[in-house]
Amino acid sequence: MKIPILTLQKIRMDGTINFSELYTHMKNWLEDMGYANEKTIENKYIERVKDGKKQIEIAWHGEKKKSEFFIYNIDTYILVLAMSDVEVQQEDRKVKLQKGSFEIRISSHITSTSRWDELKGFQRLYMNLFIRKRIDVYIEELYKKSTSFHSYIKSFLGLRD
Repeated sequence: MKIPILTLQKIRMDGTINFSELYTHMKNWLEDMGYANEKTIENKYIERVKDGKKQIEIAWHGEKKKSEFFIYNIDTYILVLAMSDVEVQQEDRKVKLQKGSFEIRISSHITSTSRWDELKGFQRLYMNLFIRKRIDVYIEELYKKSTSFHSYIKSFLGLRD
């Protein structure tokens, strides 16, 4: 059973942030919510340096089993362009931050488990009718989780909704 992408949200920011702290907080949120673990979250990490500035591409995939038939998926793509280290005075100390162009894309969708494919005949018809009603609840729940992750990142960056 295919269910289309539920959300596609984007955050774009040009400025100065603590990138390693952002990376850690985002990863921890996904782990704390049960969507990922340290070993399986990162699908892609590419870092290039040109003229002393970094370009970074990161792709994460997190999933959480919702029932014996469905899995929630949250995919995160991070693109950083022209990132360089800068020192900023914060109160009485200097802090090393990163300046650049940052873009974060979050998409979410629901997939079916192999258990769904094992159903045959009347059993599949019955479950199809029965589960269709529940899918709307699942879609709403995943939408809220994905939006919560998006809001969490914006809050961390000091951006408004």
